[in-house]
Amino acid sequence: MNNYKENIKLRESNNFSNANKCLEYIITLRKDNIRKSTQKGDKALLNHLNRFCNYNIYLESIDSEFCHKFSEYLINEVMLKINSTKTYLQKLHAILEEAEHLGFIKHNPMVSLKKILPHYIPREKENLNIEEIQLIEKIDCKHNSTKIAFIFACYTGLRLSDIETLRWSDIRKQGNYYLIVKVQIKTDKEVRIPLCKQAINILNNLRSSRKISNENDYIFSLYSRTTIYNDLKEIEVKTKIKKHLTFHVSRITFVTLSISAGINIYVISKLCGHQDIKTTQIYTRMTDTTYINAINRLENYFKNSNFMK
Repeated sequence: MNNYKENIKLRESNNFSNANKCLEYIITLRKDNIRKSTQKGDKALLNHLNRFCNYNIYLESIDSEFCHKFSEYLINEVMLKINSTKTYLQKLHAILEEAEHLGFIKHNPMVSLKKILPHYIPREKENLNIEEIQLIEKIDCKHNSTKIAFIFACYTGLRLSDIETLRWSDIRKQGNYYLIVKVQIKTDKEVRIPLCKQAINILNNLRSSRKISNENDYIFSLYSRTTIYNDLKEIEVKTKIKKHLTFHVSRITFVTLSISAGINIYVISKLCGHQDIKTTQIYTRMTDTTYINAINRLENYFKNSNFMK
């Protein structure tokens, strides 16, 4: 990477007082050290900034007030949720840190996100119960491939990006069990997920319904993200499930059902491919059944230990 003096010359020769060019340059520098999903996020941030400033951004104009107004723009005009807005502001903070390091600005003007973002009460994360999954299994929709993929995601916890890129070669047999061995799109880390009977039945049905000429073929033939969104809306209507169905809901459903089944949260974290167990805990929602089962186990412990007889 260029040293400080070289970057000053670079700034002058490229007119980096124009923040657009500066940000594009820094995003290019970051490209080799970040995931593809982060690269897409950087480009999306630049697009939002350009629209916010009508393609006329200058470095000296980026101060704490600018960051505050930009967050209001994302929330009130782009209609982004608080978490999405926070993600974009974190990206902007990282890029401004790099701009300071390169000598393009004297200091990072962004203040604490707590001072920029409005206070809000997070909405409870939605998940499906067994009865709702079974209800979805019974209905037909315009593109049944979406429905089948969604149910499979409920049984495996896979993200949509991994469902879309799942190949037959990713299914491995180990003794009497089948498991998914796949490098996740988001994290670029391998995940190993043993398959339950319900997930295996879905794969067997798909194999019998079409000819698999190549093990590298994709398992699910899905349409565009817009079509998938519309298919899930159709499923909501037909099943009368009063929840906003997404593939994130299917992932949370996998976590919640796994907890209800008594699976250790550390194991669930590994099955989901989380790098930090705190991420899994964010998805965690204890059901009444979980609490009841816990108390039953406690009662059995007391009973077996002759406690207070």
